[in-house]
Amino acid sequence: MFIEEYLQELRRDRFSPPALVTYARRAAGRAREYWVANPGAVRSLWSLALLYFVAAFVAAAAMALTFSRPLAQSFFFWTALGILPAFTLVTLHLDLLRDRDGFRLSAINLPIALTLLRATLLPGIALFLVQHHYRLALGTFVAASLSDVLDGWLARRLNQVTALGTVLDPIVDIAFNFAIFASLAVAGLLPRWVFGVTALRYGILLLGGIVLTILVGPVRIRPTFFGRLAGVVMTALMTLLVVLQVLEGRATETLTPLTQAALGALVCATVIHVVALGWYNLRVMTGAATRGQVVGDVRWGAR
Repeated sequence: MFIEEYLQELRRDRFSPPALVTYARRAAGRAREYWVANPGAVRSLWSLALLYFVAAFVAAAAMALTFSRPLAQSFFFWTALGILPAFTLVTLHLDLLRDRDGFRLSAINLPIALTLLRATLLPGIALFLVQHHYRLALGTFVAASLSDVLDGWLARRLNQVTALGTVLDPIVDIAFNFAIFASLAVAGLLPRWVFGVTALRYGILLLGGIVLTILVGPVRIRPTFFGRLAGVVMTALMTLLVVLQVLEGRATETLTPLTQAALGALVCATVIHVVALGWYNLRVMTGAATRGQVVGDVRWGAR
């Protein structure tokens, strides 16, 4: 998400305030040049934003007529508010909307639209969880999880892999999982310490990657087999936790503490995994380890 050629100059100037201002100005100028050169991409992106806005209004109207007007108003407000930063972030990086051969695309493709759908659904899921509307939360969460599966599958199946989608998908995943864990904790469905460990994990992944990219050079974060499998199990456990609240009864009382413990143990394991691989890969990247190769979640090299 950063422009490496500008970052090189920023590092040479030791991140002085004038250098930071110059970097921001050049990055903004580059984004503006791309908007002028490819207005179709900007138009398609914000047309999609408008479509999601209208869909949120229709869903809120149906909710107000059949369920709860205050909840519908809150749902529409937070969903509409969440659309703005998500689509603005993508707008600032539309230069990455290129195919595998580096050619510009004139419109947002279906996999990226599904990734943005997941980001759009996130405020509603969080709201439903915090206000204990577990059936609504479960249905929306399942829809978002299916979009997570479909976007990557369609990108490969339809040969629509893009640099933007490759960068955007893990960022949305991190924000999505972090927000869901936070909402479960606020709703009282998850111990606060589990959320704290989760925040540590995603902080290491996201902030660590940003810091390394700015200070040293490009870093690409890719999931290992363990990371993918842990993500699937984590999603299944979160789904089960919400399902148990929908079912209520004896099963809820018996299985909820067990599910919470399983989530806590899994999150702790992923933190250890991230720290261990990050430390090893950092040694390889900096030359501290003379033998070995970069493995696992962190890959070092040109974009």
